[in-house]
Amino acid sequence: MDALIRRRWIGSTAVALLAILSGTGSRVLGAQPRTAAESASCQRVVRDFPARAAAIRRNDDGIARLLDAKHYRQAASALRSAASRHPDAWAGYALGNLYAAGLGVSRNAGVAFRWYLWSAERGNRLAQRNVANAYLDGEGVERNATAAAYWFRIGIAPFQLARIYHGLAETYAGGQLAPVNRSKADYYRDEGLKELRELAKEPNGEAAYYLGLAYERGDGVSRDYAKAAAYLCRAASLQYAPAITAIHHLRDPSK
Repeated sequence: MDALIRRRWIGSTAVALLAILSGTGSRVLGAQPRTAAESASCQRVVRDFPARAAAIRRNDDGIARLLDAKHYRQAASALRSAASRHPDAWAGYALGNLYAAGLGVSRNAGVAFRWYLWSAERGNRLAQRNVANAYLDGEGVERNATAAAYWFRIGIAPFQLARIYHGLAETYAGGQLAPVNRSKADYYRDEGLKELRELAKEPNGEAAYYLGLAYERGDGVSRDYAKAAAYLCRAASLQYAPAITAIHHLRDPSK
C-alpha cells in the first residue's frame, strides 16, 4: 500500500526531456491574479490557509490510518468526502490509486484517471506524473503524446532545468569552479527565470513561489512588490505552504 500512497516515479525519460525542451501542451490554469477581485481572493486564501491546512492534515492522517489498516472501502468513502469538502488534492490522488488497484472499489482505469486529473489540476505533483503516464500509455484515457509531454513537464521535469540554470548563474557570478563571467551569469539567470515564468502559468505552486521570491528580492529582475505578491498568492492557492509564510513577511518598499 505504501507504493499507492507515496511516490510512483513511473514514466519515460525521453518524453520528459521532450517536455522540458519544448514546453508542449495546453494551458490548464491562467496566469497570476491581477484584478481587485483576484487580489481579494488571494487574501482569503492566505487568511483561511492555516485552519484549512490543519483540518486537511488531520483528515488525511485519519484516512492514512484506514489505508494502513487496509480498510479500503471506508478509506474510499472518506477520500470522496475529503475531495468534495476541502477540496483536498491528495485525497483525489489517493482515490485514483484505489481505483487503479481495485482496492475497496471496483477497478476502473477511467475513473482512476479522472481522479488523478482532478488532483493534478489542483497542484498535486504525484497525480501530475500519473496523468502523464496515463496519457503516454493510454491507461484510462486515449493516448496523447502532447498531453503526456505537458504533464511530464509539470510533474516530473519542472524544476530541474530552472535549478540547473540558477546554479550556473551562481557559478559564473561568484567565480565558483569557473572564472567570473557576468554575461554568462546573466544569461543563465534569465533562462532560469524564463522556465519559472512558463511553469508558473501551470498548476505548479513551487515555481510560482520561487518566482515570487525573485521579484521580492530583485534576483535577476527588477524588484516588483505587486508581481511578488501575485506569484506568491498563486502558489498559496495551489496549497504550496511555504508561500503563506513568504506572503506574511512580504513588505511593499514603497509604503
